[in-house]
Amino acid sequence: MRGARASIALAFAALLVATLAGCGFRPLYGRHAGDAQVNSELTAIYIRPLPDREGQLLHNALLVRFNPQGAESASRYRLEVSLASNEAPTVLQSDQTASRALVTFSVSYRLYEEQIALTSGNFSRVFSYDYVPEQYSNVSARGDVGRRAAEEIADQLRDLIAAYFAAGAKARAAAGQTQ
Repeated sequence: MRGARASIALAFAALLVATLAGCGFRPLYGRHAGDAQVNSELTAIYIRPLPDREGQLLHNALLVRFNPQGAESASRYRLEVSLASNEAPTVLQSDQTASRALVTFSVSYRLYEEQIALTSGNFSRVFSYDYVPEQYSNVSARGDVGRRAAEEIADQLRDLIAAYFAAGAKARAAAGQTQ
């Protein structure tokens, strides 16, 4: 019975891989990521600096995500990002002191080509950390939340912008085939 299940699972996995390969599926990230056109568009984005420490962390993470080699390129696009965070104590102990905090990061972004807005959006990410009696530990934990948030938000922004460019490249290719 166990061998039959393994065979069925293996057959299903092979079918899934074959289906995805046949439809032109290509990941936007990873070692074999995306196409050269999308990556070229991403490196041509100027990322406007953000204020405060969390903004600096996000800005640096975006620079790495959009241009990992740090190659010089002319900025054709401009990405403007705003970041706001709100911290709220959540779990209360019997003495009514908080033992956990939720930090919500609200992000809005807009991609421009010259003065024309190409795409925009908003999203939120929630992170948490535990309060402990040692104040330094709380400060350190909150700083870690800011670093993790910058990394995850940068990943999401890169995926959203890359998807925008990939959809445009696909539409241009389809239009070229019909002419």
